[in-house]
Amino acid sequence: MRTIQGNWHQEYGKLKAKIEVLSKSQRHLMGEQLDSLSHKELQQLENQLDNSLKHIRSRKNQVVFGSITELQRKEKALQEQNKSLEKQILEKQKAKALTQQAHWEQAQTSSSSPPFLLADANHTLNIGCYQGRATIGGEVEAVEVQARINGSILPPWMLNHLNS
Repeated sequence: MRTIQGNWHQEYGKLKAKIEVLSKSQRHLMGEQLDSLSHKELQQLENQLDNSLKHIRSRKNQVVFGSITELQRKEKALQEQNKSLEKQILEKQKAKALTQQAHWEQAQTSSSSPPFLLADANHTLNIGCYQGRATIGGEVEAVEVQARINGSILPPWMLNHLNS
């Protein structure tokens, strides 16, 4: 039993010393308690930090490169998906245009009557009215002049040609 207890005691002492060395090393790496270090120890610490920075930068570059590669892959996939969707849209638009054209042609061929019918052929088009001036008792009044020829009302602008 004493040998087991002695082994535990030795192991405890070794682990405690190791923890102290690691704590001291960590403090040195953090830039603390550097006064006790010699010039050679400071140079070794600096080299250790430089090597650590190289590894950190290398790993960072790997991560950045991996991220860029992944983003490029996703961008390419999205571009392919966009092209596919554009093709589908164009196909649907073409199909819709063909359907509309077929309906229009069917409406044109099935319709025997003209697209518009004149309700009454005797109606005339009045574009405006001509107002002449007449004097009644010295006062000037506006008078609307219209002429009827064969039951049709002539627009006022045609009256000038008839009077000439």
